[in-house]
Amino acid sequence: MVKLFSILLLIPLVTFAQKYTKTLELDISKSGLEPKNINFSDDAIYLDEKKCFNYIKKRDVVINNEKVPNYFEILSLDNTILFSGIVKKNESGNFEGIINLHPIEKLYKNSKIIGRNDLILNLSSNQVLNNNCSLNIENLKLFYEKSNENN
Repeated sequence: MVKLFSILLLIPLVTFAQKYTKTLELDISKSGLEPKNINFSDDAIYLDEKKCFNYIKKRDVVINNEKVPNYFEILSLDNTILFSGIVKKNESGNFEGIINLHPIEKLYKNSKIIGRNDLILNLSSNQVLNNNCSLNIENLKLFYEKSNENN
């Protein structure tokens, strides 16, 4: 009985400890092609149960003569790099991400988008990634213009 009571007390703590990601609302018009379901594996990203992108994560990479603890690439299925980014702690001790949006050749930074999961969820909810694994380049430009904090 004591074990059952202890478990019942711990369940709410575990439930609330999970990270909740709220996507940016940028008022980009809906296309009807936005994915309804997004899943991540160690080396791929799935939209509506279909493998759409490859994923590579590297640790302790040197970029511009600086050792970066976390580096990632999101690639098309033909291994063209679409997005790459670094995740590191800033001067305040908080994690930040700097992402290269390769299709439009822009560096992107937003305090609410730190890594792969945040990026993919936000690109999907803002009609940049489509459920047929394509990119909407015009919406990527709008996404950049409306939410970039890297000035």
